[in-house]
Formats: sequence, C-alpha cells, structure tokens
Amino acid sequence: MPRVGAVITDVLRSLWAEPRAADPPARVPRDWLLVGVLMIAALCEGLLLDDVSWRAMATIVAVGLAPALLWRRTHPLTCVVVAFGAATALTLAGWVAGVNGVGLGTMVYVLVFVYALVRWGSGREIVIGLAVVLVAAAVGTIVDYASAAEVLGGFALLAAAAASGAAYRYRAESRRRAADQIRGQERVALARELHDIVAHHVSAIAVQAQAGRAMAGQRPEAGLEALAVIEREASRTLTEMRAMVRVLRDGA
Repeated sequence: MPRVGAVITDVLRSLWAEPRAADPPARVPRDWLLVGVLMIAALCEGLLLDDVSWRAMATIVAVGLAPALLWRRTHPLTCVVVAFGAATALTLAGWVAGVNGVGLGTMVYVLVFVYALVRWGSGREIVIGLAVVLVAAAVGTIVDYASAAEVLGGFALLAAAAASGAAYRYRAESRRRAADQIRGQERVALARELHDIVAHHVSAIAVQAQAGRAMAGQRPEAGLEALAVIEREASRTLTEMRAMVRVLRDGA
C-alpha cells in the first residue's frame, strides 16, 4: 500500500507540473458556426418545448454560455469555471425556488469544455478544473435526486470527454516529439555536412598556400595564382557556411 500511495503521489506531482499543450489553434470559422448553431438550438428548445422547467432562466443561461466556447482553447480553466459555475448556480437557484430539473438538454455542450480543459490546459488547470466539474456534478446529483443509472451515465459522459481530451493530447505530443527528433537528426546531418565542406575547402586553401610558398622563389606569378585560388576557396567556404548556418539557426 505505501508503494501505491507513492506512485499516486508521483503521478499527481507530474500532472501538476505538466505545462500547457503547445500551439493551441486560434478561432476558426467552424467555432463561430458551432456557437451560432448551439445558441439557436438552445433558443428553440427554450421557446418551443413544453416541459422546460424555469424556462426563462434556463434559456438565458444556455444561450449565454455558448459564446464561451470561443475561448475554450486559450482559457480552458476559466471557461470550465464559468460554465459549470453558472450551471451549478442555476441548479441551486431552482432548488431554492422549489423547481427541480432546471436546465436544457442543449447544455450538454458543456462536455466540450471538459474536453478542451484536458486537451489544452496545464496540469494545474486540469486538476483544478476537474475538481470544479466534480463538485458541480455532485451538487446537481444531490439537488435533482438523480437515480443511480442517471448518476453513472452522467459521470461516464464526463469521463469520456476527459479521456478523449487526454487521448488527443497524448497523440499530438507524440507526433510533436517525433517531429522534433527527426528535425534534430536532420540538424546533426547538416552540421556534419558543414564540417566536411569546411574541412575540404580549408584543406584546399592550405595546399594552395604551401604550393604558392614553394613556387614563389622560382615563379613569382605562381604565388599570385595561389592567392587567387585561396581567395576563391575562402569565398566559397564563407558562402556555404553562411547558407547552412542560416538553415541550422532557423530550424528549417
């Protein structure tokens, strides 16, 4: 048992120190489309269905929370706190008012916030956000007197959303590490090629310098020819070095 506790502690520490996922994508047109569709769906559900408890407040919350999806990648913890906090507040307010089962079916989109939290958030954000989600789920379960099947189904959906985010995050990180490894191997190959090119040209310069010094006493023009060759080799060496160092520096 002590070993199990130590393993769990190490896992939690590792998760807590996990940085955010790299390069979260910016908003794209489909994000705006998703928000628009959800707002229209929530509005239609709130206005057209007959069995909606506390119709006005439930509709306002469902429609008002949808735009938060636009920030789910860049501010995942904030979105989770706002979404599940508002849902919990709505549930408690309905309970105080004597109304049970407050909320629209459209608000199932809050699962997207759970997915985004695990997919894009840091380790600390994931731990804090999931704690907020569990508290909200527990409050909803107690207030609405949910059955065992409903409780299991609800927690299964939350777990599936979180697991999906973790799976996609792991796959993206694996691809990124593989790409970094390949890029590093290519940079090493370029560095070796640069070394070979420089060594070749420097050797040619040294040979020409020795030949020019040996022939300078007998043929003065040979020294000038050797200097001309040395100049060309040096210029080519500098040009090729600059080109390859630029590639290595840019990480292309």
